[in-house]
Amino acid sequence: MLIGLHLRDFALADRVDLTLDGGFSVITGETGAGKSVLIQALAFALGSPADSEMIRPGADAAEVEAVFDLMDSDAYGLVARTMSDADLPFDGELILRRSLSRPQPGSQRLGGRIRVNDRAATTTLLRELAPTLADIHGQREHLSLLRPGEQLAMLDRFAVADHQRDAIAAKVRRLNTLDRRLSDVRTGERERARRIALLRHQASEIAAAGLQPDEEEQLQALHRRLVNAQTLAADAEVAREALGQDVLGEALAASRRIASVDESAEPIAQAIESALEQASEAVRALRVYADELELDPNRLGEVESRLSLIGEMKRRWGDTVAEVIAYGERAEAEANRLEQETADIDTLAAEAEQLAANVTAAATELSQRRRQAAEELAAAVTHECESLRLANARVEFEFGQIPAPEQARSLNVAGAQVGFDQTGIDRVQLHVAFNPDSPTRPLQRVASGGETARLTLAIKAVLGESDVVPLMVFDEVDVGLGGRSGGMIGERLARLGEHRQVICITHLPQVAARAAQHITVSKSSDTSRTTVDVRMLSEEDRIVELAEMLGGVSDANRASATDLLHAAVAS
Repeated sequence: MLIGLHLRDFALADRVDLTLDGGFSVITGETGAGKSVLIQALAFALGSPADSEMIRPGADAAEVEAVFDLMDSDAYGLVARTMSDADLPFDGELILRRSLSRPQPGSQRLGGRIRVNDRAATTTLLRELAPTLADIHGQREHLSLLRPGEQLAMLDRFAVADHQRDAIAAKVRRLNTLDRRLSDVRTGERERARRIALLRHQASEIAAAGLQPDEEEQLQALHRRLVNAQTLAADAEVAREALGQDVLGEALAASRRIASVDESAEPIAQAIESALEQASEAVRALRVYADELELDPNRLGEVESRLSLIGEMKRRWGDTVAEVIAYGERAEAEANRLEQETADIDTLAAEAEQLAANVTAAATELSQRRRQAAEELAAAVTHECESLRLANARVEFEFGQIPAPEQARSLNVAGAQVGFDQTGIDRVQLHVAFNPDSPTRPLQRVASGGETARLTLAIKAVLGESDVVPLMVFDEVDVGLGGRSGGMIGERLARLGEHRQVICITHLPQVAARAAQHITVSKSSDTSRTTVDVRMLSEEDRIVELAEMLGGVSDANRASATDLLHAAVAS
């Protein structure tokens, strides 16, 4: 509920600090006293357009702060979602602060700032929050009842069909996701086929090459041997011939002769003998090496061709042979994925068709439930209107279906193609007539402010606890009514206040007496300025105010005022 409303230099109000409780509150005062300033300030805090006349004469800026406690409100979840989407903190309390300043010199534009829970915000956010927080009857931009979408939601609440609507919304979200995926898959089908063919060709080309991770290094070593084969063979022959000379044999024979005389030379003889054995092994190895050297120019051409192929593949697909092999594996995997995605079209399409059939059945069932509830709600509201001096009022809900879109999915309902959204297939509009000889027409086209307020009061009285808007503000609800009708209106406002916070501007003491809180607005002037004063009345002050509303403070009127208050308490 609204627990605080604070004004600084707003319109004719200098400083106003109101602390409010739940239930039913009234605002009274003489005609022209400025009662609507409070409603105008609340509407401003909720995002209504700014106007330079909202700044008190002589002041440079105006500010309004509205504080809502939503911890135990049905609107908590909706507000929490909106605040989360805006990345703003919210723990059940909502503080809307909006200021307005006069234009800077040389400018025509009003200044101002908006803060929501002490964070910078925009009028767009205020206007998103406003329908969830308050219905201000008399400020049409905040009157949710005039919006066909809210009329449909109201009907669903009366029909206790919110769970059906939520289930349809979940199905529709899933169906929309499937349709988007199908559209993406089908739109790119030709490009996907081309991509698959390219990937398959690349993967096949790389696989056919039969590359090995260390192949390039081996080929490069082989290429060096082939290019230098003749030189290598000649050098091997030189080395073999040099080792083949019997120099080491002669050295070994001499060393043996020395060792036979001097035993200390035996290690020398053994070392030379070992060297002779190693030289003999080297000669044999050189002979094998020379025999294995390839001098075939065809083999060199093959190696060069293979190295050229590897170089071309590296140029196209990677810096190394390993990267080329990895690219081929990825191309194969991507081609498989794309082919699977193509195969998924049938699966997705089948799932979407089944889901569309489910949505059709659920939306048709919900539509039937709505039509039955619409008759019951219209009859109940029409009956309630009689006690609010709208005896000739006729209320009905006109049903239509969402038109089938040309290039998107539609549903087959009873042989006709219709559109749908997360609310189902229905378009519902509240039609009314307030005169017996007038046809019913959409509410926003026929109702005056007072008639709309009373009709809304009738609807809210019927809906009771099913409504989620925590605050209702009524202006002009008793326009053109007398005391007897005022008592009935007061009774219904008080009854509505049992479930919602209700604030009403009234001229009728019979309405004012029913309130739990009574606020008066008066205007005072001196030689320099006029100001609006706002105060909360005590019990004794209420008797005086009600007596004034009855025609003046006399003993008789004070007695009547006391009786009104006692009667309100007793009921």
